[in-house]
Parts: sequence; C-alpha cells; structure tokens
Amino acid sequence: MQSDIVQVGTELVYQDDRVRIWTLDLAPGQETNIHQHPCDYVYVVLSPGQTETVCTDGTVLPGDDKVGDAVYHEAGLPHLLRNVGATPYANVIVELVSTRR
Repeated sequence: MQSDIVQVGTELVYQDDRVRIWTLDLAPGQETNIHQHPCDYVYVVLSPGQTETVCTDGTVLPGDDKVGDAVYHEAGLPHLLRNVGATPYANVIVELVSTRR
C-alpha cells in the first residue's frame, strides 16, 4: 500500500485512477482507527449490524445497516466506526478518487 493512502478499511483490494476499494470487517465491539476519507465514497453492506460513527467533533451517529444498503458520503470529518452490535459487521468501501479534496 502506498504511504500516501489513508487506511479507511481492513484491506485495500483494488485501486486505479478513479476508485479505491476496501473491505471492512469489524467483530462485535471492534472499531476502526480514527481516519478521514480524502474523497467522497460509497459503502455497500455485506453483513448487517448496529454501528456508531464517532466524529472528532464529538458527534455520534448511530447506524442500523441492512445487507445490500448502499450509502453515499462526502469526504468529511475524521471519525472512527464502531460495531456496537452482537454480530460481525462487514462492508465494501468504494472511494471516488476523482473527488479527492
């Protein structure tokens, strides 16, 4: 992985000049490191669950994602994602590199 790429998921599985694709897997109680998406992104849920997005400004956004949900986000504040459910949570993140800020 290139050093200028911010790790936003568990594993970077593909990248080119238009997209960067990550898998994200979180066990119950597990959370990501604090990170900031450098570009807009879409995530697609593979394994459902209850999550919390905790932003560095103190905002906590609850999530209740279902399999197949596809959610678009603009690049935003640094945050972490926490699995607050009782089952593993998984998604695929597609970063839209052309929207890099």
